[in-house]
Order: sequence, then C-alpha cells, then structure tokens
Amino acid sequence: MLYAFKGTPDGAKPLAGVVALNGTLYGTTLNGSSNYCSGSCGGNLCYLGCGTVFSVDASGTEHVVYNFKGNFGSAHDGSWPFDGLTVLNGQLYGTTSSAGANSDGTVFTVTTAGAESVLYSFAGGEDGQGPQAALTADKGTFYGTTVYGGGSACGGAGCGTVFSVTPAGKEVVIYRFQGGADGERAYAGVTVLGRKLYGATLEGGSGCGSTGCGTIFELRKGGKKRVLHTFSGTSDGAYPNGLIAVDGVLYGTTEGGGSKNSGTFFSITTAGTLTTLYNFTDIPDGNLPGANLIYSGDRFYGTTVGGGTAGDGTVFKVTKAGKEKVLYSFTGASGSDPQGPVYLFNGKLYSTTTTGGGTGTGCASTGCGTIFRLRP
Repeated sequence: MLYAFKGTPDGAKPLAGVVALNGTLYGTTLNGSSNYCSGSCGGNLCYLGCGTVFSVDASGTEHVVYNFKGNFGSAHDGSWPFDGLTVLNGQLYGTTSSAGANSDGTVFTVTTAGAESVLYSFAGGEDGQGPQAALTADKGTFYGTTVYGGGSACGGAGCGTVFSVTPAGKEVVIYRFQGGADGERAYAGVTVLGRKLYGATLEGGSGCGSTGCGTIFELRKGGKKRVLHTFSGTSDGAYPNGLIAVDGVLYGTTEGGGSKNSGTFFSITTAGTLTTLYNFTDIPDGNLPGANLIYSGDRFYGTTVGGGTAGDGTVFKVTKAGKEKVLYSFTGASGSDPQGPVYLFNGKLYSTTTTGGGTGTGCASTGCGTIFRLRP
C-alpha cells in the first residue's frame, strides 16, 4: 500500500486507476478536496468535496494537483471524476460526470502544475450528459462515451452517446443510443481497432429483467453502428465492461453472468463471435470484474471489485486460453473494492482501491481508499 487517502483535503474514493507522465503517476478521486460540493449529491458524499486530480511517486508521496470546485460560487470546472486520465502531448485529459457550464459534466485538461481548463461542457438533451469513462486518444482526437443524453429515450434522460472532442474543445456526437436492442448506458470507454471504434453498453439488449444484459458494438467514426453481441445473462455473461484489442481480437469482462453469476472473461471477433474463456467463482478468485484489462507478456491483468479470500476484491492475471490466477486478495486494511484498471509502470502494477486503508473521516468505516503497488 503506497498511500491511504484521508478524505479531505487529499481526496477520497478513487474509482479509477493511474497513468504515468514524466516518471510520476497521476489519477483522480471521486470525492475529497478542500471545496464543499454543492448541488444534488446522490451517493457522492458532497460534504467531502467535488473530487481531485492527484500525483503519487514510487515512494508513496501523494500531492493534490487540482481540487474541483463543481458549480460552487462562480466556478464551473466540473465535479465527480469517475474515471482516470489520458496523456496526450505532455498534458493530462479527463472527464467529470457532473457540474460544468450546464451541470451535465465536462471534458477537462490539467497540467502537472495544477492549471485546469474546461475544454467542453456537455449540454444534455441531444448532446451527451454524465461521462463516466476515460477518453481514448487516436490521431490527435479524443473519443469517449456518456451514460445519459442523446435524446429523451430511456426514461427521459437519454440512453447515452459516443462523442469525439479535439484538444481545442470541438465536440461532435458520433452516435446516440436508442435503448432496447440498440443498447444503453455506456459506462465504459471505447477502443480503436483499425478505422472503427468498439465498446460496450452496460445495459440494453435483452434479458436481465427490464434493463437488458448489455451489448458489444462496432461504430464507424462517421456514425454507422452495428451490434456485435447481445448478452443473455447466462453462460455468455451480463453487464460488459470496456474492451481491449490484441492481435485483431477484442477481449473483455462482464460483471455478472457466467456459470457462478460472478462474471466472465471473454473474447469477441470483429465478426461478432463471442467465446467465454473463464468464469469467475467469487471465492477465492473474485467476482464483479468491473475494470478494463491491460495486456503484457501474453497475459491480461485486471481487478475484481469483490470476492477473493476476504471478500474485498482481487488483482488477477489470465491467459488468452482462460487460465486464471489470483495475484492478490485485498483484506480491507490493505484496500478494498478495486474498481480501476491496473497500470504497468517500471515492471510493477499500480492502481487504487475505492475504500479500505483504515484511515480517513466521513468515508466507509474501513477507510477512504488506497493507492497500491504489486509485483506481477
């Protein structure tokens, strides 16, 4: 455990992983900061603040790079960054799920010295609303998703969008999800393979009651979309996360479904052939694999939110053939509920846990979350 968050002013509840820039790691926390976060909080602990961008070095020294202010006073810089940062040309870029000029979330950039600028404020309606995924950079343009917006379907808030945005702040909605068989609620980002974007909707499709079990989609940058797979909630899994492309094949995880209803690891071709490669079983190998995978040395690495020997989540590795091994089971004191992807840096894996660590006020009783390092 490199660092245990304390809530305020250093941050709390890191839901995302970390990235490296100039030898230092950077990430976000959903809560924390020195600023009270006004507005509708839901379960976001607004008294702890609107979130932070932080840095941490290999020795565990943490520094708050930027404190989000939300819409407090005259500020419109965004609040509640759910996911992590993307590096492009020496700058850090990310999204906030709320606040901004229209209270529908933002795309922002921040320097390592802490100078933050809002590149784009979402406007809801036909535009997007509530981005909760990291941006994907391709040829100088960012691509991302929003959970809501794109019209008035899916209960009135819209079913979500896929968008592009330039570093200068020019935003274009590439696709508006329609719900039902088309999919809805893209909580994960997109991956680029060739000239197309691939991603997942957590809901939509069929099965799993009224919400649907989720879909995998292919999207041309010009806006033509097709559904590659509709999950059934049984052997193929349910509620998919983001994808990673390796040798022209897409790989990912589902949060539910599978033989033990604890999630799956799968591959899917660009023609839409899905193969379940591994079924999670909760104890001792984890359940709810909720973060994107990374790939290194013929192995995929990821995290599960729950399960493991203590029920506090795991870090695991798995081969293309589906041979899985738990690298570490969290214990609460060492962290709990890892929801971000791991990041390989100087031969070691780095990431965060949402709770745990044993310190902090106003958070879960086990702590406000941690930053950890793991030898793979």
